[in-house]
Amino acid sequence: MSKILQGCCFSMILAVTPAAWAGIKCWTNSDGVRECGNTVPAEYAQAAHDEKSADGITRRTQTQAKTPDEVAADRIAQKAKAESDQAIASTAKRQLAADKVLLDTFATEEDIALALAGQLSNIDAQVKVSTSQVVKLNKTLDDLIRQAADLERSAHPVPEHLAQNIAKQRRAIVNEQGFIATKQAEKETIKAKFASALVRFRELHATK
Repeated sequence: MSKILQGCCFSMILAVTPAAWAGIKCWTNSDGVRECGNTVPAEYAQAAHDEKSADGITRRTQTQAKTPDEVAADRIAQKAKAESDQAIASTAKRQLAADKVLLDTFATEEDIALALAGQLSNIDAQVKVSTSQVVKLNKTLDDLIRQAADLERSAHPVPEHLAQNIAKQRRAIVNEQGFIATKQAEKETIKAKFASALVRFRELHATK
């Protein structure tokens, strides 16, 4: 069987004894012709070919060897999959930890509602204090501006310390107003956080 059996002579294979089929390999040459023999020529060793069993049935099929670009692409894909799997595992781990904290912290939905109310109440108290401070700052600013206006009407220059105090009051008012705006935004963030916690709490209890 060392001789290559090509297209027009392929029928001769039928006359070969079954035992002689063992190790027979078939491939397609560069001209597109199907060939068989007991050894795959070196130039086709990396190409796809079949190996026959003793009864002439295809026992093994070797796929065509991958090109360097295909090998590189496979490595990139494998690396991406490994990174994706790791990210998924990390996310799952963090979720388990968060779920444990949630269940350890709250026993009922009412507990969640009370905790939310407590945090919002604390923020409202801070906003109330800051709002009161803005009122006082505005009153002081009005007084300072009135003093400066009186001096200007009497043709007297406005002292530097008075001008500085007016600017200082204005900055303080802006700071307080910024604090109030920040706290109002914080309230919305807390509401969203507790809403998500409540949804997750219900999901966890639904699976028990």
